[in-house]
Amino acid sequence: MAHTQSHKYTWTRRTAALALLAALGLVLALAAPVRANTVKKTDLVFVIDATGSMVEEISAVKSGLSAFVGGLAASSIDARYALVLYGDAPELVLDFTTDGSALQTAFGKISVSGAVTGFQNNHNYNPEAGLEALRIVLDGATNNTLVRDHVGGSGPLAFRSDARTNIILVTDEDADGPYYADNRFGSQTNGDPPSPLTSDWQDEVDAAAAVAVSEAIYLNMIINPVDAPSVYQYGDPTKDASDPDFSNWDAAQTLLNLQVAGNGDCLQAQLLEAGLVGRSFNIANVNDAGFVDNFFAAKLEEIQDDPGVIPEPSVVCAFGMGLVSLVGYVRRRREGSR
Repeated sequence: MAHTQSHKYTWTRRTAALALLAALGLVLALAAPVRANTVKKTDLVFVIDATGSMVEEISAVKSGLSAFVGGLAASSIDARYALVLYGDAPELVLDFTTDGSALQTAFGKISVSGAVTGFQNNHNYNPEAGLEALRIVLDGATNNTLVRDHVGGSGPLAFRSDARTNIILVTDEDADGPYYADNRFGSQTNGDPPSPLTSDWQDEVDAAAAVAVSEAIYLNMIINPVDAPSVYQYGDPTKDASDPDFSNWDAAQTLLNLQVAGNGDCLQAQLLEAGLVGRSFNIANVNDAGFVDNFFAAKLEEIQDDPGVIPEPSVVCAFGMGLVSLVGYVRRRREGSR
């Protein structure tokens, strides 16, 4: 009898293994064409400080857009673009579009001089609250009002659930206190932050990092490390571990460099700790030969190499059906062997 029971047990294990292989084979067969046809998707938002000191920097970034957009198209990446300006209340001036030329046109309309035409409104005034703008873009602040005077509609940006959120933030200043009072922490005002940061200001950095990590964003920042609070808020380009042309970036070494420098609580470091992309670049070099081209080439490579493709629902469904079939099959075999 003992021998018979052992034989039945061994037979059941073998049939269960065969059933599992069959179920997995079915899932892989169904998944294979989906994987082969999967297109990488990115929702890319430019968050731009549009205050008076940013004229040359905005122009420089615009100059590299054509090659960048063309590179995404050549790589068959499903990309959408949006543009948000800040300086006073953050404003959406270009809602998501697949038209790269529309993005370039929108950049050409940015005015920081108070001109009547173009995208200006109050963007040539303080506060330059970049961290607040980032939280509002990600719908993660207390007050998420995103001005839409030039695009109409209401509510936050509508990101795709199966696309990587990529944000490029460009500013030559630290992050002032939030424009909206209900987005401030403790004793924060809408003025300049202290250096080093006090707890209230660090709370804002942590809040921006928390929403960025929860949304699994990739963040590239062109910032001013000479403006001391910036390195505690955003990150520090001098700690970037890469080749001079920004290629061969080493995320782990960059994080270590930030931590050794006592800057492990900045937004960039917190993204890196979460296994996401957080890079910073020195805006003082934005007009140097090759800077913008190298920046966008590195960003293009980053998007191309992004492994974060969300499985298609049909694959998940097939896997679940396979497991259900397996459980039922094994249960029937066990009942039949009693």
